[in-house]
Amino acid sequence: MVLHERTGFPIIRKSDDIFTTINQIQNMIRERAFDIYSNRNSTEGDAMSDWLNAESEVSIGIGLSLDEDENQVIIEGDVTGFLPEEIEVKAQDGVFEIGGMHTEDSSSKKKGVTKTTSKQMNFFRSFTLPDSVDTNKMEVKLKKGKFTAKIPKTSH
Repeated sequence: MVLHERTGFPIIRKSDDIFTTINQIQNMIRERAFDIYSNRNSTEGDAMSDWLNAESEVSIGIGLSLDEDENQVIIEGDVTGFLPEEIEVKAQDGVFEIGGMHTEDSSSKKKGVTKTTSKQMNFFRSFTLPDSVDTNKMEVKLKKGKFTAKIPKTSH
């Protein structure tokens, strides 16, 4: 884990390639939707229902808020369970995007039988930013599960 030298907070990746994360999440949803479609009766359900069911199984909802004052835009939310290196953010062309992928694997042995489980959490959110922000000066941090991004406004 990389720490910021001034604040000591973990560094969250600011990525120009956040679409890699988005594409991975969409591929998982697509594969799950196809599984749902393949296993249902052809007279039940429809493609949209399959997709929405798959999306609810693959992605988790996270609460993020965007607040704005005269000096900055602040985006905050609870991303408990995600490590800083599992979160990617991008602010560019008037859009703020955040995505994350987290996998937990565990195993236990009982009476000579090993049980292995895997849990994956994924999310993606985006916000439209006001025109008056300087995304090159965005600061992000994650502390005790609380994500904060501060994007200063430009002076006009």
